[in-house]
Amino acid sequence: MLNLRTIANQAIQPINPDIAIIAYVPDGYDVDPVTLTQIPVFITETGFGNVQALDGDEIKQADKLDIQGTMRSVYLYGALAGVVRPDQQPSADLEFSHGGQSGRWNVFKVFETWQNWCKVGVVYQVAAVPPETPE
Repeated sequence: MLNLRTIANQAIQPINPDIAIIAYVPDGYDVDPVTLTQIPVFITETGFGNVQALDGDEIKQADKLDIQGTMRSVYLYGALAGVVRPDQQPSADLEFSHGGQSGRWNVFKVFETWQNWCKVGVVYQVAAVPPETPE
């Protein structure tokens, strides 16, 4: 099967190479035994992605969502989700270093989803602090 993402990604590599990315995908909640509060649980996935600027239409979508801050689009193999309100599912976070900013980037919008790749919009959060995962 023809994989257009792979073809396009190969052409982009000399100009804008893929970078290492850690994805924190929500996987429900645990309950803190002391405070009885919910603690989000994440599945951690590692891989590579291609980080780019948002295009004009994507910036308009972010504005309509009242998203502010440093934003990028990221092409990834696989699939990620933004907030899924009916399932009460929070959005995924990505951790990577780009443009001198290392840290967590929150997925605020899924722009494209295909069989084996996706394009998401992310907004910079704060310095990298991995979410707690149960041991």
